[in-house]
Amino acid sequence: MKIHYEKQKLFSTTKEKGLFWSYDKKIEYSPAFDPLLVETILKYGDFADLRKIFSLYGKSVVEKIWKEKLIGDTRFVKVNYLVARVFLGMDVEAGFFKGGMSDREKKLRMSAS
Repeated sequence: MKIHYEKQKLFSTTKEKGLFWSYDKKIEYSPAFDPLLVETILKYGDFADLRKIFSLYGKSVVEKIWKEKLIGDTRFVKVNYLVARVFLGMDVEAGFFKGGMSDREKKLRMSAS
């Protein structure tokens, strides 16, 4: 029950910081939003927030969401590098994440042509 409360609290503080800017202002925590919370914090959270999601969700859950949502997104090279090196213990260089276009960039290019 304490973990649920901690997740709910983290969700609320993330919302108060304005990090759910593209969602309804009345959005409330639900366990169904856990992947959204982790993704949002990976993208826009501070170091303390990153530590908190690893503590609450565990390395394997956060790593799975990171690989699915961020690793290919060239807008987040610095964040990807930080997560990989500091939180996941990977021996990679920042250039590892500069490989190509993000999925978002590919979709925009396809719709423009």
